[in-house]
Order: sequence, then C-alpha cells, then structure tokens
Amino acid sequence: MVARKPLALSYIGIMSVKSPIVTITLNPAIDQTVFVDQLVPGSVHRVSQSRRQAGGKGVNVATMLALGGAEVVASGFLGDANATIFEQHFSEYGVRDAFIRVQGETRMGIKIVDTGINETTDLNMVGAAPTVEQCAALRSQLLELAEPGRWFLIAGSLPDGMEPRFVAELIQALRGTGAKVAVDSSGTALKAAVAAGVDLIKPNEHELAELLGVELKDFDSIVAAARRLCKEQIPNLIVSLGAQGALFQTAEAELLVRAPKLNVVSTVGAGDALLAGYLHGQQLGESLEDCARRATVYAWSRLESLVPMLPQGNKLTKRLNRISVRELDS
Repeated sequence: MVARKPLALSYIGIMSVKSPIVTITLNPAIDQTVFVDQLVPGSVHRVSQSRRQAGGKGVNVATMLALGGAEVVASGFLGDANATIFEQHFSEYGVRDAFIRVQGETRMGIKIVDTGINETTDLNMVGAAPTVEQCAALRSQLLELAEPGRWFLIAGSLPDGMEPRFVAELIQALRGTGAKVAVDSSGTALKAAVAAGVDLIKPNEHELAELLGVELKDFDSIVAAARRLCKEQIPNLIVSLGAQGALFQTAEAELLVRAPKLNVVSTVGAGDALLAGYLHGQQLGESLEDCARRATVYAWSRLESLVPMLPQGNKLTKRLNRISVRELDS
C-alpha cells in the first residue's frame, strides 16, 4: 500500500507546486461511523465497530488524491473549536491545509452501517456558519490559486445560511481564469452549479433524477438523461450506479465501467474515491478510458477498507487491468 506522506507543507508556497488539484469543502464533518449487525429503529443496538475521522466529500477526495501521489490543496471552512482532528489528518496524509477557520465547531456526521444488508444511514448535523467576510476571504484565496487548466472541486453540502448563489458566482469566477471546475453536490447547490456552467459533475442516479426533475426507471433512462445533460450543459459527466458500476460520459464517448466482484467492507467514501481517481487521471493527462479505470480502482480500494488506502506499483496495474470497460452504443 502507499506509504503515508510526511508533514503537510504550509499554505505559503503552494503556487510553486505544478498544478495541484484544489478541493473545496464548504461544510466538512467529523464522521463517526458505527457498524451494527441489523439496524432496527426504536431498539437498542450493540456496536460491533466504530471509527471517528475527518470527513466531508472534498476532504475524502483530497485524501485519496494524496494517496495516489497527486499534489492536492484542501480548502473550505473549518470550525476553530475542533480543527485538530483535521490538522492531524492532513499532516498524516500529506494534504496541504488551506482551510479558513471559522468560529465554532465543525459539525458531526453519524454514519450507521447495517452490515447485514450493506446499507448506510446518515445523520448530518448543522455546523459552524462562515461570515460574509470569511466567504470573501475564501473566494480571494481560491482566485489566487486559479490558473488555466487547474482543477477545482466543490464538494458536499452548503453550511447553514449560505445561498447557492455563492457557489454559482465562485464557479463563474474560477472558470473566468481558465480553471476547470468539478462539482459533487445535490439539490439546490447542484442546480445552481449546473446553471452557472461547470466542467464536470458526479451525481448518483437519484441526484441525476432530482436535478432533471424526471423519474429514471431503468438503466436506459439513466443513459438517455445523462446523454442529454452532457450534450446540452455539462461536457464531462460521471453517474455512479452502485453495484452496476459507473457511467462516464463526454461528447465523444460513453463508457460503462465496473470493478470485479468485491468483498465490500463499507461504502463510506467510495463515491468520493471514484471522483478522486478520475481527477487524478485528468491531472496526468490520461484518456477517458484510463481515467475511468483509475477512478474505479480508487473506489474499489475504498470499498474494501474502513480507512483510505490504495495499492501501488504492480498491484495497482493489476487492478487497472481487471476493470471492465464497455462502450455504449449511441
């Protein structure tokens, strides 16, 4: 497995690094994941395992990128009252910490994993809200990092009181510099992002249906919806389909990509790992197929572990070669 990296560098000097990917987590969380044999509402449960770790979609993506050897800057807002767990995490994995501290605590997120049916129930709490001045400071910081071709990822939910307009305006400002912007969110935030114009989104089938306001009854309807969205608004689209794999869509190609049968330990963070692998492939200049293979291996590795991990060298190559890639007929 990839060795964990030394102490993260300070924010000063970030621009000297060649094309780091920048993740933006506006509403991170400290994830408390507990495992039970069977979740029954209204009853007492004995927890078989429990883990507490720094979380939030952008943080998860940044961690997998760092494990893969990518240069990555993690930004957004962190509560100053409980930032230590994030600071330790960034130091351990070699992620560059550019988060702006806000007054209060970063929210908790409780994930209850029913190991009997491999389903996760999420309880997401409300976290610290940034001020207008802190939002302006984040925007200024990100624009200083922006340059043509650099990938920025805006991931996760919005903090309490933040309007989707902030995300839309940030996207437009970043893309105005020639930077590329990916978004992994849902609801009004995702709708605002799509309307603003982004380079990549990664909804699951339910988020895609909500975005388009349609019912997606089967695989063919998902493909048709993704095809229309890609043609009209989004140049790059990834639709995660759970056990069916993932659909990778551009104007030039449509790929259905799957890993072999897995020993799934937990689904927590798997979608974030998928996006991390794709962005890393983009940073390396890989083809769509190779990006899709890398994305699927990153997700595969996360599904089989309770902690972020990734094979390297020959083990990574072997996994890449085991990925099933099918080009869809248009």
